[in-house]
Amino acid sequence: MKRLFLSSLSINVLVILINLITGIISARYLGPEGRGELATATRWSMLLTMLFTLGLPGAVIFLGKKNPDRQREFFGVYLVLGVSMGLIALVVGETLMPVLLQGHAEHVVLFAQISMLAVPFGLLADGLIGTLQTLNMFRRVLLLRILNPVGVLLVITGLLLMDMYTVKNFIIGSLVWSFLLFLMTFTWVYTSVRPKVTRVLQTGRELFNKGVQIYSVGLVSAFGGNLDQLIISLFLTTYMLGLYTVSSSIASMLPSIITGALGTFLFPKLMDLALDRRQKQVERMHGTLFYGTLLLAAAAACVIPFAIPFVYGADFKESVLMGQVLLICTPINIAYAVLTNYVSTEGKFHYVSLSEVLGLASGVGMTLLLVQPLQGVGAALGVVTMALVKWSFIVYRCTKMGLSLRSLLYVYPESFRAMFRTLLEGSRRIGRKSASRQMHVAGETEGKV
Repeated sequence: MKRLFLSSLSINVLVILINLITGIISARYLGPEGRGELATATRWSMLLTMLFTLGLPGAVIFLGKKNPDRQREFFGVYLVLGVSMGLIALVVGETLMPVLLQGHAEHVVLFAQISMLAVPFGLLADGLIGTLQTLNMFRRVLLLRILNPVGVLLVITGLLLMDMYTVKNFIIGSLVWSFLLFLMTFTWVYTSVRPKVTRVLQTGRELFNKGVQIYSVGLVSAFGGNLDQLIISLFLTTYMLGLYTVSSSIASMLPSIITGALGTFLFPKLMDLALDRRQKQVERMHGTLFYGTLLLAAAAACVIPFAIPFVYGADFKESVLMGQVLLICTPINIAYAVLTNYVSTEGKFHYVSLSEVLGLASGVGMTLLLVQPLQGVGAALGVVTMALVKWSFIVYRCTKMGLSLRSLLYVYPESFRAMFRTLLEGSRRIGRKSASRQMHVAGETEGKV
């Protein structure tokens, strides 16, 4: 599991670096106003994609692992359900955008409606990736993870070369790339698991029953993950949203790397372990990742006052304080992700749902209270409140399920030493390969002389 985590971690580091580059380019060329328009247009389509999954991708993973002989059946019925829900979500999104964004300019509403075209493909892709995870095809999952931001970077580069980089053109280019990735994913899954569309009502009921348990988690987490930017898009200007988006992207880099790596494999892998090993693994991962990321977040808070103006431009100076506040969430969110995976493997999805509901309620209340007087900083404080409440509740529930609070909050020095040794060995291996390659090139040069 360690090797898989490190492989997934390295891929996610690369993904975040690419996303950082695209974010910098967007901020530089579009400015705070354009960056806010882009966030407003795309945030709602992402939300609808998550809302209309109905927990079905998670149900595909869970039931596929429990019943490997019925994977073809689950996949086939999911395709039927996914297409249906995707079309419904598209109609709902196109209808709601003019109403929800009535305070924005007409072109921003149009951008949001164009972005909605990605919802059906995104909804189906979630289930396809879930099927790949069920089959333990993690390499392809990781490849898809890196191809998405690479394609976005290529789209931006192409638009810049043609001097056509605008919010509208970027959204259209991203749509085309998303469709191509969807076709690739579908081909991979189809060649591995031929869909079997039988007993649609019975299998669909199974997927929905399990999906509803997982969906309640996804539903509130979908709102929670987009809470700050959704509220800003409704109550504040696109300029403020542009500033906040930059601070949020900086603060979410480390959580995205770690949780992305965990999300690739942790849930299915934990299900393969016996209960005792599973609990010890979770306790160690929680303590190690919590304190490790706490140190990294503190270091980042000291750096961003200089980094944001230098990298994004002087127009984004106001993003610094928002980013520092949001960095408080880094160790909390990563630790929470570890525990929610554990709780899910035990089938206690309602615990995750309840933690998300409590976090969402407290976060919304705090954000609505502070967003007008404190602007973006108020939204950031709302996010911190939500993270603390969710994590506190899930820790409490996990201790009732047999995990030790002391072990969860223990510093595991041997884990840090092992991780350091692994990274050191990896760097040495890369150095040896580089030196060997240079010697080979030098030998060929001497032979030619």
